[in-house]
Amino acid sequence: MVGDVISFGLYQEYRPWRRDGFESVNMLSYCYVCTIADELAEPQLESHEISNGMTPVWMDIDAAIQHNLDTMANSNKKGLSIERETFLLKLIKQELL
Repeated sequence: MVGDVISFGLYQEYRPWRRDGFESVNMLSYCYVCTIADELAEPQLESHEISNGMTPVWMDIDAAIQHNLDTMANSNKKGLSIERETFLLKLIKQELL
């Protein structure tokens, strides 16, 4: 059974975006706290996620944070989204766990 959904916050990014005829992007990431169902649907990856070799896995939050920190320090193939995701993982750990 799925329970209540509670707002956790809003992460706003404004940065240059020189693609598709645009000069900037203003991205709003709405974050929520919720319970999940016992059985989950199969993830549906976007084409860029598939081409980057991404695969969904369940892992401990500390392992996820460390993986992202290692990727930011050592990979030349990373997007700016990993900075947002790492910030949010750290905030979740600090405020919710």
